[in-house]
Amino acid sequence: MVILAPSPKYTGVLDEPPRFMGEGFVVMSSSIVHLYYYMDEPGLVPQHPQTMRLPNGDEVTAPTPVWGLDIQCEKGTNLSYGPWADRQREQLFLFFFPQDYQTMKVFIFIASVPGEIRQVQQFDVRLNILAEATVDILFSKLIMRDGKQENQTNAVHMNVQRGSYFEMTLPWTVSDDGYVTKINGQFLHVDASSSLNYRNLLEAETLDYRVNLHYPRVWNHHQTWDLEFNGCKATYHFLYAHKEFFQDMIEDWSSRVPPDLLHFVPYSWNFIIRMQEFELITLANGYNWVDCEHQANAHIAFCGELFDLRFTLPFTDFLPETVLLKFIIVGENVDLSLFLPPTNTSSNIITALSRNARLIEKEDRPKHSFSSEKWRKFCKLSSGWVDCWHVPELQLSISYTYHPVPPVGPSPQANVSTPEKEELLLSPIRAPHRKKSPMEIIKNLTPEQFDPTSVTADCINVDLRITKPSEIKLYGSVLRMFINLKDCTEQYPPCPTVALDRLIFEMNKRYSETQLQVVVSPLILTTSDDPNHQRLSAHQHLHTGFLMLSGLQMRGDAMFSAEERSLDEETLEYAWLVELTVGTLSGKLTTPQLQNIITALEAFVFTVEDAENSLRHPRPYLYCYHGTPQPQCPQTTSEHFCPTTDTIKYKMVRASLDGISLNLVESGTILCFQMQELLSDPLIGMEAAHNFGTIVKDHNYALTSHTHANIRLLHKQRFFESVVGPLVELFSTTNDIKTKSCALVAIASLLPWLPHIVLNAHIQKLLPVLLQGLYTSDFSKIGEVSINLERHDARCGSETRLSTLTTLASLLKQNASPAERHTSTLISFLMPLTTYHPLTVGVKALECLAALVTLPVSVILPYRNEVSFFTAEEV
Repeated sequence: MVILAPSPKYTGVLDEPPRFMGEGFVVMSSSIVHLYYYMDEPGLVPQHPQTMRLPNGDEVTAPTPVWGLDIQCEKGTNLSYGPWADRQREQLFLFFFPQDYQTMKVFIFIASVPGEIRQVQQFDVRLNILAEATVDILFSKLIMRDGKQENQTNAVHMNVQRGSYFEMTLPWTVSDDGYVTKINGQFLHVDASSSLNYRNLLEAETLDYRVNLHYPRVWNHHQTWDLEFNGCKATYHFLYAHKEFFQDMIEDWSSRVPPDLLHFVPYSWNFIIRMQEFELITLANGYNWVDCEHQANAHIAFCGELFDLRFTLPFTDFLPETVLLKFIIVGENVDLSLFLPPTNTSSNIITALSRNARLIEKEDRPKHSFSSEKWRKFCKLSSGWVDCWHVPELQLSISYTYHPVPPVGPSPQANVSTPEKEELLLSPIRAPHRKKSPMEIIKNLTPEQFDPTSVTADCINVDLRITKPSEIKLYGSVLRMFINLKDCTEQYPPCPTVALDRLIFEMNKRYSETQLQVVVSPLILTTSDDPNHQRLSAHQHLHTGFLMLSGLQMRGDAMFSAEERSLDEETLEYAWLVELTVGTLSGKLTTPQLQNIITALEAFVFTVEDAENSLRHPRPYLYCYHGTPQPQCPQTTSEHFCPTTDTIKYKMVRASLDGISLNLVESGTILCFQMQELLSDPLIGMEAAHNFGTIVKDHNYALTSHTHANIRLLHKQRFFESVVGPLVELFSTTNDIKTKSCALVAIASLLPWLPHIVLNAHIQKLLPVLLQGLYTSDFSKIGEVSINLERHDARCGSETRLSTLTTLASLLKQNASPAERHTSTLISFLMPLTTYHPLTVGVKALECLAALVTLPVSVILPYRNEVSFFTAEEV
């Protein structure tokens, strides 16, 4: 047994061990220990170099003298280590090898000089475990209990099997760049648990570790600690509580001595954590519930062939202003798996969907499910796990720039020298009437006066890249690049499949605002008919249907406020704004294919809501927007509670759709759902143009509240804002006279039913279009159509012209100044219309001319003779 016992005569600062066993802290205990100490006799270097022959026949130079210790432990072996034990090791090392603060001299190797004494290069220690053993990593955390600070012991407990070993190499020479202490070893069949209530932590077939400690020749130059861990067939259980658990371990392992520039030594920890064939399991219960007794937990797991995590912890500057941490995670052939406990009623549904879903390739070929020939120990498909997502390769980069805070707490930890403190100590001997130091300014501030935005914020950048094609099966909450939805027997059609080229997510989170953006590249959904549904050879192209979305962009903006909030409370989210921009939706579907998509969406929505499996919030009350429980808020009355943040939050959603072109087809039949594209149709373009006005027109027989229509506020304005731009663009860019006329009719049919305040905002855009349409030839003369259609269009042309003049007269009466630049064109177009039949068109033309009189005299006067001449001719 190796034990570290306290000295009764020690009077310095106490550093209590995390655990006492007997008289102190037991570092190692075993029922039987075999020690083998060896050291070569330091003979003389021979005149001629000696060589030795290896079993493979190679001849090598004889090795240098060896010196070491082999330890073999049998049954009942227990090893304990941790931050406290490491501090004791450091003290013992300094006792036997005290620091002289001098630059170490380079060792001159004279082993090659004949006649000199052979020299030992290093001391080797090897520990072999011959039976099952336990390894404990113990550390402490300061907590408050009954108003007093106490040490709480936490531990990582590991069971390892025979064959595990530990090796350490202590160098006995110094080179030009210093010396390197090497530690390496291997644990076999590791089963690790934590001291948390949820004890599962790590299981691995092998766990190799390697630590290289590089010390330079100068005592206060930069030191490098390289730590590498390699696991094979490893299962790691991750909880959010593990973040604080291991953070407490690192804080306990770091030096507890207050920062001192005279003794400061810069160093860096370089970590490499690599796992071959791994399972990373997380809990996914609502409200972070964890069932530690019955293990009835929902899990999400990441399983794959390779997991590689690299990061560096730099301690290179003394009290730095900022510290940059970079984490790089690489995964290969990673699967996302889902598990619902048997107590969850959706478990059987998800399992049945996974087992019976029919998947297809892009070429409409049957596709096998995700490969089951993978190593799994915990996430076995036979145990109810379902694979949802497969990614061949992914890379996650996290960059974290934070502002470290000097340690606070009881002396001596809080007694840290900083420029502000030095300024405060020297203030009595400084000249009077000086500016106040930052320390004095902060000292005089109350918590209510402190502005958190005056402090530079930490910055976190997260970049996730998936560069190769991946596949995903969507079960309610899983939505990424490839989507395969359910069905339950092979007699049903295959699952709809969605393919997209790129998905981009960006988020910028600040103290008072959070902005996020999602951009989706062209997206294509394909679906097929029931295999038993037979079609004629001429209609085989209808077997596969599709929907295509040209693009999708979603922008969100959350706004936060710290008004009436203390520093220990979260900021209040008072607004959530969303803008959704959707491109053109086009496609071709049969009715069975449409039904297949609807059925898949129904199953998706059902598994997303899953109300019967929702867990209760552990807090039985809600917080109001003042940050206090609703029953305790002074604003709560007997009639109602003080509202929560979500209740009073301002929410706005703005959505726009560029266009729709859907075709519902069947053998010999097609039903089209189009908008602006119909205006280019030579047969129904004019009818479609007139029906634009039908949408905003007030009806007595349809689209009213009496007929149970859902009439939204400002629906006319919203519709007009969404179509006026594309209609004006179509009118201006098309070369087809018929299409140009249809676009003009569509615009004119909207104008009489809209408020003038809406039209005034677009008068500069609409006026050139209206002017060009006023003097267009009769609509019956455009295109090669039948006589009946000509008569109909002639009537429609008169109605459109009257509608356009009515709207124009109304706008000019309110404000004629926008027409000042078009006065010449207006007068030349309006004068002939004053004699137009029917008479109502002439009356409206005269009203427009009368409205132009309100323009400045310098604008109207040049056209006096032209108007007089036209009037005389008509008379």
